[in-house]
Amino acid sequence: MNKMITASNSVFILMLVLLLLNGCASQPYGNFIQNPSIVTSKIMADDVTAQIVRLYPAANTQFNLRHVVNDPFGHALIENLRLEGFAVQEAIQQSIQQQIFAVPNQPDTEPQKGLILSYIIDQSGDLYHVKLMIDDMRLSRAFSVQADSIHPAGLWVRKE
Repeated sequence: MNKMITASNSVFILMLVLLLLNGCASQPYGNFIQNPSIVTSKIMADDVTAQIVRLYPAANTQFNLRHVVNDPFGHALIENLRLEGFAVQEAIQQSIQQQIFAVPNQPDTEPQKGLILSYIIDQSGDLYHVKLMIDDMRLSRAFSVQADSIHPAGLWVRKE
């Protein structure tokens, strides 16, 4: 009986550790630039907003962020979209306790309306890469950083 309780505890601890490691794994979305500049982030967010305005009607479109925003680019993008007339539903960060004790496969009480929005910002050398995902559509653009300025390094690329 004692061995059975120990084995059960071991399995529980192993599952708990795996769950915690899964939650700690790097998030696939967000800003991956170390110490991003607020000015650079604002310029890129302005450009992204202008592209979204070209593609979607402001008063009729809601964006639901897939991930928690905690960087200057994301905050500027959300502010810009709202100023342009878009509805933006921000993702809520869950604590580790909420992640552990969440009921899996629980249907939402109300289906989310709107488009799912996420982004990835990364850098290679003097190029910043902005990848925007809106539902199944992918938009990407490179930005060139020279001295204290940043400029688009090409056109928007759209993949559906």
